[in-house]
Amino acid sequence: MRFSTGLPRLDDLLEGGVPTKAITLIYGEEKSGKTSLALRISALAARTASAAYIDCSGRLHPERLSQVLEANGVSEERVLVAVVENFLQQEELILKLHDEPPPAPLIVFDDFTALHRIEITGDVKRDMAVYKRLAFQVAALREAALNRGLAVIIIGQVHGIPDAGRSRLIAQRILEYWSDRVLRLERKPGELVGRIFVEKPRKEVSVPFRISEAGLVPG
Repeated sequence: MRFSTGLPRLDDLLEGGVPTKAITLIYGEEKSGKTSLALRISALAARTASAAYIDCSGRLHPERLSQVLEANGVSEERVLVAVVENFLQQEELILKLHDEPPPAPLIVFDDFTALHRIEITGDVKRDMAVYKRLAFQVAALREAALNRGLAVIIIGQVHGIPDAGRSRLIAQRILEYWSDRVLRLERKPGELVGRIFVEKPRKEVSVPFRISEAGLVPG
């Protein structure tokens, strides 16, 4: 089973859309369109099934959620929204996917590393345990996706590298290792059109998009 992204060209590159039994990682700069893409996928999935949207940073705007669902003709009752308050609660929620019926066949974790970043102290020895917990969470998510037939989407943030003039995905090695699909979004500030690059499995083309009331639409 696969869930449409709302972008036909991207669906083609993903061989039909976001797959079940897999983790799809979406990342990019701030305001690049990551949440709009995930909301559109959730809305389209909710037309025939249901979706669960886990807000890991408390930054999901209810107005934006309502706007996307309404524009896609979906009732808000079809998308379960939950907010996790801390890193432990995030871990407990993931482990519940192994022991209890999943809330929906499509589950989105928006800003998955937000609570992980709060735990980081800057002390390498102390932070190693935090990174191990993050790796455990992603591995547990992938196992749940495989065993329960779930489509799991993780949204990752990037951070600037001082003096390097570039940015990178937070916890990049961990997230990319456990993800079956990796999508990178690029959209420059002030520009209406952005592009999506499929980095895993790598494709040599990109998909143009623009942000609308319905989420991401072909650009």
